[in-house]
Amino acid sequence: MLRECFIVMKIKSILSDGMQVVRSKKTSAYIEVIGSHNTLLNGMSSKTRQTLVATLRKYYTNVNVSMINDMHDLEQLVAKKPDLVVLGMKRIRPELWVADYLDNNTITYAGSDALSQALEFDKHKAKQVIIDAGLRSSAFLVSPIAAPGVSNTLRFPLFVKPTNLGGSKGIDEQSVVYTNAELAAKVASIHDTYACDVLIEEYLPGREFSVAVVREAQTNTLLSMPIEITTVADTKGNSFLSKAVKSADIEEVIPVDDAELRDRLHALAVGAFEALGARDFGRIDMRLDSDGQPNFIEANLMPGLSDHGYLARCFYINQGTSYAGMLQTIIDLGLARRPFAHDLDVPQNSIGILSVELVDTLPAA
Repeated sequence: MLRECFIVMKIKSILSDGMQVVRSKKTSAYIEVIGSHNTLLNGMSSKTRQTLVATLRKYYTNVNVSMINDMHDLEQLVAKKPDLVVLGMKRIRPELWVADYLDNNTITYAGSDALSQALEFDKHKAKQVIIDAGLRSSAFLVSPIAAPGVSNTLRFPLFVKPTNLGGSKGIDEQSVVYTNAELAAKVASIHDTYACDVLIEEYLPGREFSVAVVREAQTNTLLSMPIEITTVADTKGNSFLSKAVKSADIEEVIPVDDAELRDRLHALAVGAFEALGARDFGRIDMRLDSDGQPNFIEANLMPGLSDHGYLARCFYINQGTSYAGMLQTIIDLGLARRPFAHDLDVPQNSIGILSVELVDTLPAA
């Protein structure tokens, strides 16, 4: 009896100490995971897609992959009438957002709608929304590709990056600039290399954090799960997630233990999530300013779903939730929004606490 009480209190979707927690049965649902063969459109690696699909097939009855390369492929996806689409891409044309098309055809998908994704995509617009909401984000300006040149009114040092690229593209040791000459050179480099507008913002010298935000199904409240990201300082003494650091996977992720700091990170993360109109789950990135106050950097409302990404690590470090548990939380939130969701066998459980059976596993002989 004592062992049973202990198990009830400790059940989480995680593999640990010889105990595996799994759902007692598969949820009856048809899920399509989408991506594209076009590298300019695709937002999910083939490795992540394979891992994602293999994991979901353990818990849902029908999980398939559709590669969306053109309008015909998108029409074919809608014709299949899946219960839920997991987005591995945002657009198939500059003016056509996949989420918007799915909404217009009453197909449910995981995560935020096209309007919120568009704000996330244009980092300067997201920053302005955050500032207008009365939340902290450093002062900024934009150097458009259509009108190159900078009339700087900000305080050095400044941080310079593309307005609409992810994966730390365009971010390197020259991204922190101290003079007008360095600023002009970095802006020109991004214009020439990526042919996009440039975001210029006052540099935040403090620690860096990524905070997962997820809606708790039973209470409909937003939970936050922060992690701190640390990197080795560059030759200028600055630490940030450059393209080289991310590509080499040499940054470290550690828990946030300070209760007061967690409260401040939570307030900004949830405030930003709501201000951007985000839905169900996402990540909010932030840094501390010179006064130790969290400032919004950017949002990731279609965050990576790999088993080693920041989102997965936010879930595991804060909740002890495994990769499978994280995916089930995300999928079930989406399925619950589907019209006639009551016809599906969707658990309505708290985050990380699943309808489970216990399977004792023994070490290999």
